[in-house]
Order: sequence, then C-alpha cells, then structure tokens
Amino acid sequence: MNETISNEDLTAYLDGELAEDERRRIEEAVAADADLAARLQALDVPVDAANPLFDALLDSAPECPAVQPAPRSLPRISRMLAAVLVVLGIGIGALLAPLLNRDTPSDWKMAVANYQLLYVPQTLAGSPLDPERAAAHLARLSDDLGRDLSAAFSVAELDFRRAQMLGLEAEPLVQIAYLSEDNVPFAICVTPVDGPSYAPSAEKLAGLAAAHWVEDGFGFLVIGGEDLGLVRRVAASLQGRL
Repeated sequence: MNETISNEDLTAYLDGELAEDERRRIEEAVAADADLAARLQALDVPVDAANPLFDALLDSAPECPAVQPAPRSLPRISRMLAAVLVVLGIGIGALLAPLLNRDTPSDWKMAVANYQLLYVPQTLAGSPLDPERAAAHLARLSDDLGRDLSAAFSVAELDFRRAQMLGLEAEPLVQIAYLSEDNVPFAICVTPVDGPSYAPSAEKLAGLAAAHWVEDGFGFLVIGGEDLGLVRRVAASLQGRL
C-alpha cells in the first residue's frame, strides 16, 4: 500500500486543488498501485447527490447562529463525511439510492471506468512484451481467471501493451491494456459475473466510450477514448473469441 500519499492528498486531487506536478505524481502512483486506486475510488463519492441527505440532517438539527461557509472547503468536508459513512458501515449507497438514477451501470464497470480515467499515453509508453512472452503471460492469467484470453493479444485497431490481474470484491478481474492508433489508452477487462448473457451494448461510462457484454458467466468491457464506433467494433470482433 502506498502510504506516502494521504487521503487528504487524494481528496485535494479529486477537488482539483493540486499543482500540475503533484497531480501527475498522484496519477502515476494510482496507475501503478491497485490499493491506492481503491482508496481514491472510495473517496470519489457523489457529493452533489449526497447534499440533499446532509440538508435533511441539518433541517432536524437545533438552530445556531449563521456562519459564513468557506467555499473551497465544503466539497472536501462533504466528501470526507460521505467517506466516513462508508467506513462506519452505514451504507451510503442505500441511503442515496432514492436520489440516484436507478439505471446507473453495475459497480464493476464503473470501478473500471474510474480507474481507466487515470490512464494517459505515458502510462503505457515503452516497448510492449514480445509476442512469445505476452502469450505466456496471457496463458497464466487465463488459468487464474478460468477463461481463455489468448485472443486478446491481437486486436484490430489496438496495440497490446500489458495485462495484469486485479480484483474487485473478492472476484478476479483481468485488465488488458492497449494504445489505439491515435495513442489513446484502452482496456479490455474480464471478470466473473452473475446474471444472464447479453450481446455487446455501447455507452459512455465516466465520459469514456465503452462496450460491454456478458457471456457464459463472465462480464467483458472494452473502454477508452470517446469513439463509440471503435469500442463497438472491438467488442464485435472479440465476442465469442474470449
């Protein structure tokens, strides 16, 4: 776990209060450290959606003299209060459910989307693995996941860069990273899921183009850039091959 970056640093990053060099340092650290990425995601709560909840609590509180708020600190205070609710097990998701869109994507896809937002071309710079080593690495990940991932090495319009095993809520999640022909970071992610199979569906997740589908108990997600047509083509080429 990266303990040199505090939660205060992460909330300042989320609130856009850091200088460029510090922001870049945190982005590089998050991209390299899954635990740090999970800490960042835990702090990245929907503050605007939580405001009505806090307003309701204030309405029932005793009156007190008005105090001029400090505009820069309020977003951070709200974010930290929401994070504390999560830590205490109060269930911020359940509390906010009536306030949020019930059609929001499932957690695993949004977790991947938030992680992908941190990627920049420099994250994947350098020479990729040679085909033989990449095939061996994908074979090991396939064994760990229980799904053949060999087809992921050669994907039209994307240049393979690396693959790694992550995890979300005790389930394995393989992330395979690419650069597009325009040097845009992309990822293909595969994880076990519950629920019926469905054909690829394209949409924007956290502002990124994404296509996802479920097949034989596994969820698949192609995500990156803004071109919905590209993620649709990649998803169509991989469906039935992964």
